[in-house]
Amino acid sequence: MASTTPIPVSTNHFVSSDPELAAVDASVRWPVIACFLSAVHWLVTGTFLLVYASSLTHPRDALPILGWFVDLSNNSSLFTYGHIWPAAVDALIYGWASTAALGIAIWVLARTSRNPVRSPASLFTAVVFWNLGVAIGLTAIFLGQGSSVELLEFPAYAFWVLWIAYAIFATWAIVTYLSRRPGYDHLAQGWILAALLAFPWLMASGSILLSSHRLPGSGVIQGLLDAWYVHGVYTLWLAPIGLGLLYYLVPKISGLPLRFSRKANIAFWSWLILAPWTAVHDLVGGPFPADTVTIGLVFSGLIFLPVALIGMNLVPTALAGEEKTHGGIVLPFLTLAAVFFVIAGISEQILSIRGANELLRFTMFREANLFLWLYGFFSFVVFGAMYYIIPRLLDFGWRSGPLVRAHYYASLYGILLVIALLGFGGVMQGFTLENPDPQVTIVTATEVAESFSIATTMCLSLLSIGNGIFAIHLGWMFLTWVHIRVRGNRLAAEILQEPYHAPGSVPINVPTEARA
Repeated sequence: MASTTPIPVSTNHFVSSDPELAAVDASVRWPVIACFLSAVHWLVTGTFLLVYASSLTHPRDALPILGWFVDLSNNSSLFTYGHIWPAAVDALIYGWASTAALGIAIWVLARTSRNPVRSPASLFTAVVFWNLGVAIGLTAIFLGQGSSVELLEFPAYAFWVLWIAYAIFATWAIVTYLSRRPGYDHLAQGWILAALLAFPWLMASGSILLSSHRLPGSGVIQGLLDAWYVHGVYTLWLAPIGLGLLYYLVPKISGLPLRFSRKANIAFWSWLILAPWTAVHDLVGGPFPADTVTIGLVFSGLIFLPVALIGMNLVPTALAGEEKTHGGIVLPFLTLAAVFFVIAGISEQILSIRGANELLRFTMFREANLFLWLYGFFSFVVFGAMYYIIPRLLDFGWRSGPLVRAHYYASLYGILLVIALLGFGGVMQGFTLENPDPQVTIVTATEVAESFSIATTMCLSLLSIGNGIFAIHLGWMFLTWVHIRVRGNRLAAEILQEPYHAPGSVPINVPTEARA
């Protein structure tokens, strides 16, 4: 899928030759860098917690090196599976993915609007408040103050901090878009703005109706709202942000026009209309009218239309760009992101089939769907974005080609193995649960899934190694850049304070007596 040629690493001259774009990049430097640095911190934290949670799903002696996790959970109620798993997922959704999404949105909107940001301090404040809200929410989960609603485990006071951050950011986004240069409209703006409008709607509905002010006596409605919220986070928040970046960067880097570009607008509107219906997957077999579920599954099944159109736009263009540019740092990640988007769409299509849904709904396949969206699609989008954006913000290149390749292959093989294991394990588990033999019980299905859980833990460890390599490389790059800047500023100050003398010349400000 992606080029295996050596990845070149440059060290300077990343600033755009277009003075307007150079000014835009300089104006958003610190808010975007703050988003990316904090997002990578949450990525490492969330992946570590995922490995921790996965190690609790199989016997202690299966992987002795992780046995101390089990001992810690047995000796402390703070580190049980019920705390570790939601903390891991929320760290990845709100810490890694959402923080990186804010950084991508800032950069894409500013660039496509062609206007330098006038108040970067407000954006930096929003980033600080967002990370503060995530930290408060995760701490509350470990202390037992969170809720049991999926992706809404944060308590109400943590969501209020997130709301403050998002209000600041949304105000900036609206002002930036309305003040864009005439004639500078881009499809990427539509995707980014759709996500920015959908997310507060989703978070308000979820946090108010489910987390902080639960509707009394309406458990069925709560289940419907939570399913809509969970799938909305994937398909109406993260997916449009990622697609907006792909529609902006893939043609720009490849130097090629989008294939079937006339279908891009159809893909945009059909995705926004059909994507929310994917929530119906979680309602099959529940206490809902059969006609409602059937109609929902039909609309959900139509998701193949925008997925196919988006795939036709992005995948051939990215592959042709790789052949043209012979690899590079960015395009391999973006190509895989486009491919993983299509695979995630196929996964949603499978779950839209009633028989397949009934087979897979209570199995590991649902976790495979989560990893497809979060790690397979969106994380590769963010990795490609960071490899492209950060050097242009700092005018300073990545330090090591081997580290880039190690991160790429560890992430690629890690996520492919995790998805394959969870997907195949889910199918095996589903057939076991559907077995009519009375001797086959839920315990049998758990034993079938045990070996897949052990292998998944090992593959998640590979993913965590890749993420750690990326974090170390990013830290190395940023600290080296800071050191060079500080040293350069110190040298400039010394030059300005002391007049420069050519070797062998007489200082012009030395008194005549001293010259003699």
